[in-house]
Order: sequence, then C-alpha cells, then structure tokens
Amino acid sequence: MDNNNKPPVALKLFAGGIAGVSETIVTYPAEFIKTHRQLPNLSSSTSRTSSLALIRNTYHTSGLLGFYSGCGALATSNFLKGGIRFFAFETSRDYLDLLFNTKEVGERLGVRSPWVNVLAGLSAGVAESLVVVTPGEALKTRLVQDAAAASKDGRSRQFAGKGVVGVALQVVRMEGISALWRGALPVMSKQATNSAVRFTMFASMQEWVGKRWPEMSGNVGTTLAMGALSGVVTVYASMPFDNVKTRMQSVGGGYTGMLDCAAKTLKRDGIGAFWRGTSPRLVRMTLSSGIAFTVYDKVVQAAKLFQQQPIKELQTL
Repeated sequence: MDNNNKPPVALKLFAGGIAGVSETIVTYPAEFIKTHRQLPNLSSSTSRTSSLALIRNTYHTSGLLGFYSGCGALATSNFLKGGIRFFAFETSRDYLDLLFNTKEVGERLGVRSPWVNVLAGLSAGVAESLVVVTPGEALKTRLVQDAAAASKDGRSRQFAGKGVVGVALQVVRMEGISALWRGALPVMSKQATNSAVRFTMFASMQEWVGKRWPEMSGNVGTTLAMGALSGVVTVYASMPFDNVKTRMQSVGGGYTGMLDCAAKTLKRDGIGAFWRGTSPRLVRMTLSSGIAFTVYDKVVQAAKLFQQQPIKELQTL
C-alpha cells in the first residue's frame, strides 16, 4: 500500500473487494469450524467437540461442500467489506496525514505517528461494520447454525437450496429487518479492533522492512509474511468480541445486549469461552491477512500497468 501514486477511489473499492472475496474462498472452511464451535447450543461445556472431530463429522455427513455452508453470504459481505475497508483506511489516513503534518522522507516512505494508523484502522472498522459486516455475519451465522443442527439432529435444513437473498428475505419476514443488525455493537467492536490492530501492525512492519531491507519491500513473500503476523495478533485481540457476536446472532440467543451476553457467557461457560474457536480463526486470519494485502496490492499494480499500456502503444505508433 504505497503512499505515492495513490489509486483512484473506484480502484480502491474494486481491489479491496477482490481481496475480500479471495481470502474468503480460500479460508472459509476454517471460518465454518470456528462459528460452529462458538454456537452456544452446539458447543456446551458438557458436549464440546474438537475442531478435528467437527471436520470429520462435516466431511462424513456433507462432503467438502459442507464446509462452505454460508460462504455466499460471507463472500458477498467481504466483497463489499474489503472495498469499504481499504477505501476508508486509506482515505482516513490521508486526511490524518494532513491533519498531523506527516513528514515525507525519501521517495517512497513517510514517517507517521502510529496513532495515525490506529485511528484510520478504527475508522475503517466502524464503517465496514455499519454498512455490510453485521448483516453479512448474521446471515452466515444462521446458515452455519442451520447446517450444524441438521448434521447433529438429522433434520432437514431450513435454508437448503436458498441463496443469500432468499435467506435474507426469510429472516426479515420472520423476525424483522432489525434481525440483520443484531449484534451490531460487538461486530463494530470486533471490526474496529481488527482493522486498527491489523493495519497498524502491517503499516509499521511495512515501513520498518522498507527502511531496513528496501530490496524486499513490496514482494509477494514479504507481504504475505507481514500480513500473517498482523493476523495472529488481531485474532487474540478481537476474539472475545467475535464470540459475543456469534452468540447474539444465533437463533434463540435471547440476549438483551452485548454486556448481557458477555455476563451470561462468563457465568455459564467461564472466561475461556471468550476465546473459543481461536485455533480455526487463527488459521483463517493468518492466511486471510496475507492474502488480502497481497491481492489488494497486485490488483492495484495490474490496473496501473493496464492503464499505462495503451499510452506506451500509442507512443510507438
């Protein structure tokens, strides 16, 4: 995410969207297992199932496609989320650079306060949460819960054969449109933490690598490694919000708010419940962070080359 030659708004949105879909498709099985383990009625302390057991059971009952239940909802959400995330982060950072008078050093890298990246990340997290993440996560949780309950009890699936729009319409018809924004506060807290920690760590590592090993800056391997490291820290920082979000969005949750859900979870399942599903989410976030940053950079670079190519061809005529 180079500061110079900044991409236009439409390209930021498109590149961010492609990055979001790419990481979703690659990492969704881990997201499915993580959500399954977090559902309170399917992961009680008396009948808790390990991630490996869930993998075996899902494959036995539904095959490989079983791991992608709810993927359409999350992929659609992440396409929009990815565009909004990168656009909001870079736009906020540009504004904060002007506000805090960031000094440019050399040809590529600027020296900025870490607070610029933190505040820009928080802005990106809040924006994506309010616009697309909460309804996307609500639909994904319903689809995963439906598939998991059908696998456990042998009943027919409520949402079988329905696309994202069909599921959304059914949920709205049965519970009202507010059901799609249930758990908005923990989602916002999770996404704000995600974006603030992920972008701050990635930007800091990017600047540090660029100064220490400029020949390695910008290549695919370096970007993947920095994205993976930022993903690890992000998981542990935001996991409590993720668990509260899943419980609030599940069918029959019956919570009055985020604090009520957190208090009941702590009383019933203990402090460890807030980090339930960490292993599969750690796998997903480690991969997704590297994939998202790499794909975003490569899409922007490809678009710039595509824009320059016709000019070069005209010059040769």
